[in-house]
Amino acid sequence: MVVYNIPLLLFALVFGPLARAAHVELSWNITYTTANPDGMNERRVIGINGKWPPPVVYVNMGDMLTIHAYNQLDEPTSLHTHGFFQNGTNYYDGAASVTECAIPPNGTYSYRMNVTQSGTFWIHSHYMAQYVDGLRTPLISSPPKEHYSYDEDKILMLEAWYHRESAEIHDQLLSTSEATRNKPFRPYTLVNSRGGNDTDATKIVFAPGKTYRLRLINVSATGMIRFGIEGHVLQVIEIDGVDTEIKPVHSMQLSVGQRVSVLVTAKPTAANNYAYHADIFTDIQSGVARAELPFQGIVEYSPTAPLINPTNASQSTIDWSFFQDIDLVPIEKIPPPGVHKWIPLEVHTSIYDDRREHLAFNNRTFATPLVPSLITALTTGYQAYYPDVYGFKSYPIILDPLEDVELAIFNKDVNSHPFHIHGHNFFIMVRGTIDKNPKNRLVAGPYPVRRDTITIPPQSYAIVRFRADNPGVWLMHCHMQFHNDQGLALTFVEAPFRINSNLVLPDQLLKNCRTLGVPTAGNAMGRQGIDMSNEPRGPFPLSGL
Repeated sequence: MVVYNIPLLLFALVFGPLARAAHVELSWNITYTTANPDGMNERRVIGINGKWPPPVVYVNMGDMLTIHAYNQLDEPTSLHTHGFFQNGTNYYDGAASVTECAIPPNGTYSYRMNVTQSGTFWIHSHYMAQYVDGLRTPLISSPPKEHYSYDEDKILMLEAWYHRESAEIHDQLLSTSEATRNKPFRPYTLVNSRGGNDTDATKIVFAPGKTYRLRLINVSATGMIRFGIEGHVLQVIEIDGVDTEIKPVHSMQLSVGQRVSVLVTAKPTAANNYAYHADIFTDIQSGVARAELPFQGIVEYSPTAPLINPTNASQSTIDWSFFQDIDLVPIEKIPPPGVHKWIPLEVHTSIYDDRREHLAFNNRTFATPLVPSLITALTTGYQAYYPDVYGFKSYPIILDPLEDVELAIFNKDVNSHPFHIHGHNFFIMVRGTIDKNPKNRLVAGPYPVRRDTITIPPQSYAIVRFRADNPGVWLMHCHMQFHNDQGLALTFVEAPFRINSNLVLPDQLLKNCRTLGVPTAGNAMGRQGIDMSNEPRGPFPLSGL
């Protein structure tokens, strides 16, 4: 006679996949090394345990992920799990000077998080423009059961790579000299950290008749990348960790920070090989603004097969029409939140009174405070609901618990911008052009697609919503990294009292602050209450610009 333990049996049936959860524990020494990924220029890069590129991280939904980070650089660093909501673990979000003090040289910080999402993500430094120097890697989280079947999973990490270190580019773009700012420089395409003429390293191998999941990840500093394969259809099944109903397309555009999974069914025979394209379009700087920087790789069926690659663009089999993410339908159909708070945001680039070119939301250019905003939220009591305590330059927006927020983002700039929100994803409600042409207005269906990084083209707008259901301090910023450095960011301070009642900062975080000489309590300037006397509030746009 078999006696069943009903509660345990129900647990196994309902939560079986999570019951087998693992603890994925990694030790990362963050170090300098050298690399020459495109064969044209050896330079210093940032790697893990003396190697570059950093290893891909694989987890399963329900796992615990711990990364013990040891900083062996000569500057601070941090790690951000891009796309992870960090619900209840805001202090592991990795946004330096916002949710933590950065890890000082010779310091350490252990990032611990429950894996509650599945899909395609990535890990990167969130200190200055440091990930541009190589501190970034894919993070793949598998669900208990996939919605779609395929024969093989392939990661294609796409990057606009620079032959100069990020600090040098940062200094150029923030120079007070217009001639210096506008001096051209060129990015080069890497695929999985390899490029140039190394066609073996960048080829994609297909076997006839098989179906492949290609995970496309744009980890660039600046450039939008368009991707397509001659003679093949891409079937979109995921964007930014959100599974979608299948949408066939011939090409895909990914801005910095965006991820897209597509299914591609191989040809029935190995009679031909086919070119794939990963072309860069970059808006960061006038020397290459909106220029096409082409890259071609090979989808290889056979080492001896001829290559299908039309030399005339008009003969290409690829339709390069812009991919409209608002047309996607998510598998998990969630109705959008309502509107409790409406926030209009205008995006501009201007010369400011410090003679530098800055970008800004509503003409307020962002700079991180002395005291990380999360520490301020935890140590200022009832005054944590006062925006002033976080500092004018951090552009704090206070949100009430479970408040439904609608952002109307008007991009009045000449460049496109990919906006990334931490701790959430956006419901994409409406897209349109600022000229209010009704032909360009696209409205979502009853269950809008969600993503954490949205591209807004020049002279266009998007209306997005999210619910303030994740107490914490969350950045929203342009993920063209140098635009972020030039000030295109703001901070959501979500449910300050709930932050205070639910979070206890790790001792390591406080130790790192003390090592860097950063106060571990108080307002943005390290003082008590709303004492913000002599707070630096500029720079401001020059009049008439």
